[in-house]
Amino acid sequence: MLGLSSTHQTIGLNWNSSYAVQMFGPIIALATWTHVVISYSSTNGIPLWVNGTLIGSTRPFQYSPSSAYNTIIIGNSLAGQVGCAAGSILKGQFYGMIDELRVYARELNATDVYTLANP
Repeated sequence: MLGLSSTHQTIGLNWNSSYAVQMFGPIIALATWTHVVISYSSTNGIPLWVNGTLIGSTRPFQYSPSSAYNTIIIGNSLAGQVGCAAGSILKGQFYGMIDELRVYARELNATDVYTLANP
C-alpha cells in the first residue's frame, strides 16, 4: 500500500500476519509533480523511492496474502470500511492528480525505478 500521512509524508506499507510493516519517506511538496515508487520482496522488504532516489527500505519480512480477491483502490481508502489496515496512512479521499500509475507483478530494482523516473 502507498499513501500519505496527515502531514503529507509518504508511507509504503505492507502487512505481516500480525503487524504493519511501514517505510516512511519525505513530506511531499504541494503543487509539485513527484514520482513515487514502492516495491516488495521477501528478501528486500519494502523499498521506497522518491524522484528516482532510494529513500530507504524496511527489513525483510514474509507477506501472507489472503485467499480472497484483493482490490486496488486509487485515490480513496474507503474510510470507515471494514478490513483496511492502514497503519499510519491517513484514511480518506486523495485530492490531487495521479499520472502514469503502474502495477507490476515483480519486484522493481534501482535501474527500473531510475528509468521510470527519468524517461
